[in-house]
Amino acid sequence: MNTLTALIALAAAAAAAVLAVYRVKNRPAAKGADTFIVGFGIVLLVVSIGVYASLGRWGDWQTQKVDEDIDYLLAARITEARRSVEMAPEDFAARRSLALVNLEAGRYEDAVAALDEAIRLGGEQADLLGLRAYAMYYRDGRAINAETRSVIDRALAQNFYEVQTRMLLGEDAFFRGQYPEAIREWRLLLEAGAAPGREQALKNAIANAEARMARKLN
Repeated sequence: MNTLTALIALAAAAAAAVLAVYRVKNRPAAKGADTFIVGFGIVLLVVSIGVYASLGRWGDWQTQKVDEDIDYLLAARITEARRSVEMAPEDFAARRSLALVNLEAGRYEDAVAALDEAIRLGGEQADLLGLRAYAMYYRDGRAINAETRSVIDRALAQNFYEVQTRMLLGEDAFFRGQYPEAIREWRLLLEAGAAPGREQALKNAIANAEARMARKLN
């Protein structure tokens, strides 16, 4: 239900309630019928308000084809990012923001599309390529195919310590049970100081991989 439909329903319910009250005041002899009409008008009014309250705002997001299972605040951010792109389709920052919020929501296909546009506008920057590789990897069910490998190689050719790319390589190795490889990727970032603010997360990931490696050897 969109806002216009909800308002129409609300107006109709209000009109029915007003009419019912009018009939009660002007036809006291028909108490039974008028009582029914009043009750019906009140019920209709309450139901209309309830439907509007529960569906009115969601209607805007549904027209934007946002997944219903996404948290409503995240859905609102996706909607706002899309509107920003619609208002300024050639704006690099708007495209990048749309890609990031789609990544956060796990909408990897949409993230790849937004990143393609950002790359078209801003060129093949290492961080954009790293984000694209990450989105492609999860879009494809955690698989690095030839296309994704090419994106990874281009990102690392520009920046050997590109954080998202190295994190992705570590995650992939970890998922495959290749713990020494995962540790090598994460330690590379940690020792180079390439991921400020993520040091503790990297240390935790390394400790987890080392623990799993130890259990695997025993």
